[in-house]
This record gives sequence, structure tokens and C-alpha cells, in this order.
Amino acid sequence: MHSMKLPSRTRWPLRVTLLFIFFLISWVIWLGSVTIGFEQHLNSLFITLDIFSASDPAYTAAILAAGPEPFEVDFPLKTPHPDTSIPPLIHYIWFRDLYATQPGEEESIPHSGSNAPDLCIQHNPTFTVHIWNETEVLELIDHHYAWFLPTWYSYRHPIQRVDAAKYFILYHYGGVYLDLDISCRKSLAPLVDFPMWFPKASPLGVNNDAMASRKGHPLMWSMIMNLEGRNKNLLSPWITVFWTTGPKFVSDMLQAYLNEQAGSMRMSGELDDNAAELDQDGVYILPRQFYSEEYTFFGHRQGGTWHGKDVAVVLWVIGRPWVLLLAFAPAAVGVYAWARRRRARAAADKMRKMDMEA
Repeated sequence: MHSMKLPSRTRWPLRVTLLFIFFLISWVIWLGSVTIGFEQHLNSLFITLDIFSASDPAYTAAILAAGPEPFEVDFPLKTPHPDTSIPPLIHYIWFRDLYATQPGEEESIPHSGSNAPDLCIQHNPTFTVHIWNETEVLELIDHHYAWFLPTWYSYRHPIQRVDAAKYFILYHYGGVYLDLDISCRKSLAPLVDFPMWFPKASPLGVNNDAMASRKGHPLMWSMIMNLEGRNKNLLSPWITVFWTTGPKFVSDMLQAYLNEQAGSMRMSGELDDNAAELDQDGVYILPRQFYSEEYTFFGHRQGGTWHGKDVAVVLWVIGRPWVLLLAFAPAAVGVYAWARRRRARAAADKMRKMDMEA
């Protein structure tokens, strides 16, 4: 009886498949741990009612009583300090003809008739509200950041230029940025006594449709310096915008910044028990209760006007991650079955050869 050992070349497909599965599982576990760690860090940076209470307990009581409805209780607006707080500026951006339309068809993005700026003026009479057009943004970039113009003109999707404009405006001037589908439901005075904040996104990361920063914040500088390197055209328009200039870009920049701050033993944005002086380079997170839920400062219209048909497919898959597993499983089974058949044929060939030699 001859002992039979399969040639190594008949076993490599199975080994490669198993190795691929191992690395895939390891990558998913690593990505999950990193994501969980980032989300926990974001939760530790939440702006809370306790912070408002430290300045004015009566205001906190008014928030709890009013819920999402507007109310007219003044919050003590401190004299803004350029190094530590957000100036009382509210920025909107509107580029005419951002997306081409058919003759006689109204442009789909919010236009100059949006009442969002008027509502913010109504609730924030001491703030300056400005609606930026494309000419003004180009003048800002051309005069102060001309090195960015090649990237600006290379963007394939117009909304990428709007996103980039947000970051340059906030770095250069500071203030609160709002998309034109976001209005004010109450005074934003409680939200400017911070160096920077982003609203929490669901389920992960942060959003970029509303955000605020002091002038010259180092994270905002890091964001505009990384725009060129992230300028890639990916699988679909939505993924491209999401990753190159949108919420994923902002979340990645924030995560890298927080990691750098933690590495230098400066836990960015964390307040002590007495809500003491803020770290001028800190970052805070506006929880959904203040962004879009029970105590929201903002009103929201339907947005996402730049979304194409591809976004429906992407969001459908994101909401059903098991689909990716189902898509991969048949391929893995196919490779495994092919490797088994090849092994069986090799074994049969070797048996025939041994029989002939016998």
C-alpha cells in the first residue's frame, strides 16, 4: 500500500481562501474596535445640559420645558474671545446653478428664497448672518489660499466645492456654518462658548451640514490641508463626495486629530467637574438631542439634494451589512469546491499512475 500525499500545488487555493477569510475577519474585528473606541470618545465630548446650567440654570429649565419648540429666554452671551470661543457669525452658502436643470425647471437645491437665514436672524439678532456666493468664496481662496485653486477646479461634483468652502470660511473667519435646509429654532448663544463643535451623526461619526469653530482652529487647518490628498474619484458620486469632502472626510480628520491630542496627553475638549476654562484647541460634540431631537436648536428640512440614484443602493447595503456576507459566502464556497475537485482529480491521477507502475 502506497501512502498518498497531494502535491502542494493542489492545496494552495484552499490555503489562500482560508488565509483571506482569516484576514477579513481580523480586519472586521480591528475596524469594529477602532470604530467603537472613536464613538466612545465622541460620547465623552458631548455638550450637555450641565454645561448650560453652569452659566445659567434658568436657561436649562427653559430648554427642558420648551423641548424642540422656540422660546424667548436669553442666555448670557459672553464677549467672544477669538482664541477660545466661536464668534457670533452664522454662515450659509448658496451657489447659483449648482446643478444643471432643464429649461423652465427650478434648481433642486435650496435657493435664495429659503427662510432659514431669516429665522436665524429672528432668533439671533446680535449675530451677523451671511450668505456666501461662489464669487465671494473664490475671492477668499484666491486671495489667501491660492494653492488650493487647482484642487477646487478639479472637483468633479459641484457639492465638493461647497463642502470645501465651508472649511475655508470657518478657518478664516470662525462662526457657525449651516446648510440652507437648516434653520434656527432658538438662540445659538449657548453654542458659541466653545472652540469648536460638530453634530453627532447617526449611526457613526459626525455630520458637516452644521458645525462651528473659532477662527484659526488647528483641526480646521488640518482639514483644508488634507482636501487635496483625499481628492479621488471612487465607485459612485455619493461615495466620492462622502469620502473626499463630506461627513466621512470630517469624521476621519476628527478621529486623527483626537488620536494626536490623546497621544500628546491633551484629551481634547474634556471639561472638568466645574466646567472650567476651555482648551482653545478642544473639540466638542453636539448630541442629537440638541441637533435634531427633543431639545434641538435647529429646524431641519429635507436635505441631500446632491444625492444621486447611487445613494439609494449604498444606503440600502449599509443598512443591511449581512448582504456583504451573503455576497462573499458563495464566492468562498465556490473556491473551496473548486479546490476540492482539483484535489480529487489530482488524487485520482496519482492512483492511476501508481496502478500503472504496479
